[in-house]
Amino acid sequence: MKDRSANSYDLKQAQQILSSLFPAAAGATRENPIPDASPQYLRLSKEFPSRMASRPPAVPVGSPPEVLATTGEAHQQQFPSWEECIAWCMSLTRAEAVFVADSQGFIIASRGRIPGHGFEGTGAELICSVEQLERVAPDAGKLLWLDLDFDKCRVVGFITPPIDAEYYVVGLIAPDSSSFYSHKQIITRTILENLPNLD
Repeated sequence: MKDRSANSYDLKQAQQILSSLFPAAAGATRENPIPDASPQYLRLSKEFPSRMASRPPAVPVGSPPEVLATTGEAHQQQFPSWEECIAWCMSLTRAEAVFVADSQGFIIASRGRIPGHGFEGTGAELICSVEQLERVAPDAGKLLWLDLDFDKCRVVGFITPPIDAEYYVVGLIAPDSSSFYSHKQIITRTILENLPNLD
């Protein structure tokens, strides 16, 4: 292969091309590399666990000031209606929109940036999805959360346990990932505690 424009995997030919193009670089490639002087392991002192225990607790990243209450206070919320519940969910997760659908797919309440076609179709499709997905692993129990990542948007749904053969899906449209995951358990507990009172 005398053609210098062809791809070459021959190391000697590559060295010749390099030395003809950059004579100073040819000498640099022959030098021995400097060994890394850093140790392979880092030894921890015996005081390390005690210093870690005295650290203040971590606060979830990106939490608004009204949400920085302790976990005990956060799930003591009382909601008389679905409207107040979804308003709280929306502020907690910074979602673009929130809705509640009953087990037949009808929208009970919605808040936020509601599309022109509404959420009726979305609610009905989520209910159908829940019924289908519970058949995937029947021994795993009831489905609690449904998380759908689309290329333009994300839809998350919390499925409540049935009360008098009626269950609900709380849908969050485009929630902020950091605030959603850090508050997912609080949302679950709060909705479950308020479920008998919600109309």
